[in-house]
Amino acid sequence: MKIIKLCGVILLAAPLLTACSGAPSESTVEELIEDQYEQANSMGESLANNTSGAAGDMMKNMMASMMPKLEDVDDINCDSTDEKNTYRCTAEITQSINGNTTTNKAAFKVYKVNDEWVLGQ
Repeated sequence: MKIIKLCGVILLAAPLLTACSGAPSESTVEELIEDQYEQANSMGESLANNTSGAAGDMMKNMMASMMPKLEDVDDINCDSTDEKNTYRCTAEITQSINGNTTTNKAAFKVYKVNDEWVLGQ
């Protein structure tokens, strides 16, 4: 009787365990993309902040107009690869640069490293 109960628990737990090891959620992928844009913008701001005076102001304005602003991430789709904890993903990314907005399909990989998802190329 105990063996039957144990088998039942294992069968019920199996889908939960496999769900935890699956592809990243859409919200996780969207957060990774947002973080990448924020990091790029932060590096641009740091560069501009290291220049002072009129040149610094000009550099800040130039960087602000050149750096893309993420507007939207849609249609996220991730498929498993032959590599463990690696997924090939695509998404429709809408960004604006200097007032011009474009939407492009991007392809990238998402990896799970030390139980955290990271964005790759």
